[in-house]
Order: sequence, then structure tokens, then C-alpha cells
Amino acid sequence: MTPITDQIFDSLQTVQRPGDFYATGRLDIFLPQLEVAGVGRIALPLLSMQAEQLVAMAEQAPYGRGQETLVDTDVRRTWQIDAPQVTIKGKHWSENLNTIVSNCAAGLGVSGEVQAELYKLLVYDAGSFFVSHRDTEKAPGMFATLVIVLPSEYQGGELVVKHQQEAVTLDLQSDDAAEIGYAAFYADCVHEVLPVTQGCRLTLIYNLVRADKQLPLPKPPDYHQEQDLVAALLHKWSNLLRAKHSDEIPEN
Repeated sequence: MTPITDQIFDSLQTVQRPGDFYATGRLDIFLPQLEVAGVGRIALPLLSMQAEQLVAMAEQAPYGRGQETLVDTDVRRTWQIDAPQVTIKGKHWSENLNTIVSNCAAGLGVSGEVQAELYKLLVYDAGSFFVSHRDTEKAPGMFATLVIVLPSEYQGGELVVKHQQEAVTLDLQSDDAAEIGYAAFYADCVHEVLPVTQGCRLTLIYNLVRADKQLPLPKPPDYHQEQDLVAALLHKWSNLLRAKHSDEIPEN
């Protein structure tokens, strides 16, 4: 009989790549120069006065249901500003963004060139939230969403991401103005933003796009077949040891 270690090794050879359904991290940065049409230069960390100005010129963010685009504050209470109204500059911003995208691509298990396309600037003031939903494809080649939380003082607003039977809650807030939190997740993941209870959460939303449109879109890694096979092998091994009344049966 083939040793169980060899059987487990053979079963794991079918795993094609590393990665997970989400990726997250923090990065020390030089603060970018953020400008919004109609408001001007935005101070970071975000000032409460400017948060009010952003809300005043933003629009209530809608959500999709089937072929419809709806506004319902019982489902989504968020303020949005479209990408053409947002300018992000700074000597180091391109480098910082490239680092974030590279880290996220590696965490998602994606190879090849990945581009980040700015989609929205979202403003979550006190009471804002977004219930569980899935993102729709917003650009050709889009396979994931990238969330970057800019320096802003707030409480609540955690990001919850779910895929199959797994779920993770991510707190992307940072107490250090020179550090930003970010997260990326595959577009077919169910996710939600928990209510902001205090302050204002300022967030950049990017579409992560595969540069080579000829390649198939990446999908979340799925190792359930390998997990089930390894579990069956270990169960079989345990039963064999038990049948031999072996002292080698592992305890809990």
C-alpha cells in the first residue's frame, strides 16, 4: 500500500496556485494630493468640515438589482463621487498604488499584469452602511474590487467579505495618518460594509482588471476537492490504526 504521506502529497499536486478569495494589508505612504471637483484640495486626515462639503456635493450611491439600478437607503446609505471628479496626485502615489495592487494580486493568487482603474470615491458618514451584495462587472477584464481607506477618523465601517462557507471581517482603519489599510476581493464575493457609528470613512474604490483581455478572468481558488480527499485519507488511516489497536492513533 502506498504510504499515506505519498497519497496526501499526490492529492495536493492538483492545487494549481496559491491565493485566497480576499487579500488585505497596510502600507506606510506619503500622503497623496487629493482633489475633488467642486470642493478643491482635500486635507488628509479628513477634516469634519470637508467631510460635510464632500457629502453636500456627492450623490446618494445606488445599488444594482438584476437589470435595475436603485436608490434605497435601507439597503445602501453611502455617498459617492464619480472618478472623473477625483484627482489623485503626489510624487509617490503611483508607486504606492502599484505596491498595493501587486500585493493584492499575489494575495488573490493572480499572475500577469493587473491594472487598477479608479471607480468611485465613497464617503461613509455616521450612519452609512451597505448590506450584503455582490459587485457587477464594471469594466472589461474586471475580476476584483480594491478598497483603499484614506486617512480619516471614524468608528465602525468594517468590511465583511464572504465566499462559499468562509467569511472574514476586515477593519481597515489606521490610527497613523501615514498608513493606509486596503483590501481586495473577487467580484463574485458577497460583501457588506457595517454601519459607521462615528466620524467619516473616506474610501477609494478601484476595479482590478486583467491587462491581457485575451486571458480568462481569474477566479477565487477552490480547494474543497483537495480538502475532502485529504480528510478521507486521514479518516481511512485512522480507521486502519484503530483496527490494529495501535497506540499511534493521535489524540485530539
